[in-house]
Amino acid sequence: MTGKVFFFPPTPPRSPYYNLAIEESIAIHMVRFGITAGIRLWKNPDSIILGLSENPYRNIKETVVTAYESEARGIGFTKKPKPNFCYIARRASGGGTVFHSLSGNINYSLYFNLEERKELFPVKESYDRILGIVSQSLSHQNIQSYAKGKSDLVLEKEGKFQKISGNAQFRKRGCLVQHGTLILEDSLIERVAEVLHHPPEEPDYRKERSHKDFLTSVPDFFSEEKWSVDLIREVFQYLQEPFPSDFSKISFFGRDFSTFRKQVLRESESIRKKKYQNPEYTLHREIPT
Repeated sequence: MTGKVFFFPPTPPRSPYYNLAIEESIAIHMVRFGITAGIRLWKNPDSIILGLSENPYRNIKETVVTAYESEARGIGFTKKPKPNFCYIARRASGGGTVFHSLSGNINYSLYFNLEERKELFPVKESYDRILGIVSQSLSHQNIQSYAKGKSDLVLEKEGKFQKISGNAQFRKRGCLVQHGTLILEDSLIERVAEVLHHPPEEPDYRKERSHKDFLTSVPDFFSEEKWSVDLIREVFQYLQEPFPSDFSKISFFGRDFSTFRKQVLRESESIRKKKYQNPEYTLHREIPT
C-alpha cells in the first residue's frame, strides 16, 4: 500500500445523509488504521447543505424548509435519493450554506493524518496548502484559479473574481477533513437563487453581488475524469509519495483497505440514522441521546 493513501471514487447516487455520514466515519477511523491521507469524490442529489452553525430559517426559502420538514417528520429517508425532492442537511464543518445537485457540481474531500502532517495543524496554513493542491489540479486543464476570502477558489472574469469552489474543514480524532464543491454547470447557480436567500454573512470580495453575479462554473472543456487523476497526482506530490501506476491498489474498495472499509461503513450507518438523517439535528443542531 503506497504510503497508505486511499482514493474513494464516485459511487451510485445516495442521499446527502449517507454521504455526510461516510465522511465523518472515515475521519473517526483513519488515524487509528495508520492511514496517511485520502481523496474522495462524490455527488449529492438536489440538497441544501448547512454549515454547522447556520440557521436554516434564515438561509433557506420558507417553502423549501416546509417541504423538507413535512417529508422528514412523515415518510422519512433511506440511503437512496428521493426523486424531485430538495434535501436539507447539516454538515460537520463550519462555513456557509451551499446547494448541490447531481449534474451541477462535484464534491471533493481530502483527508490528512495530522499526526503525520503536523504542518497542517494551523488552520490558515492548512487552508492555504490544501487550496493550493486543488488549484494546482485545475491548472492541468489550463484553468487558472485563485484562493480568495477564507476558503474560496475563484476565477477572474472581466476583472471580477467569481467563485467556483467553497471549502470548509472539520477535524476529528487526529484527522483533518477539508471538503469543497466545484461548480460544473451554470444551471446550478439558477437553482441556488431559487432556494437560498442572500447569505447573512459574506466575504469582502463578494461586495453584495447576487448569487448569479458572484458564482460561476468551470469552463465547458473541463473533464471530471482528467481532474480526478490530477487531484490524486497533486496529493501524492504534496505527500512526496510516488504516483500510483495502478489505482486499484489505492481504491477504498480494494483488498488493502477491506478492514478499514468495513469499520467505516458500519459506523456510518449508525451516524446516518442517529445524526444526519434526524430533522432535530438538521434544523436545530440537537441529537437526541
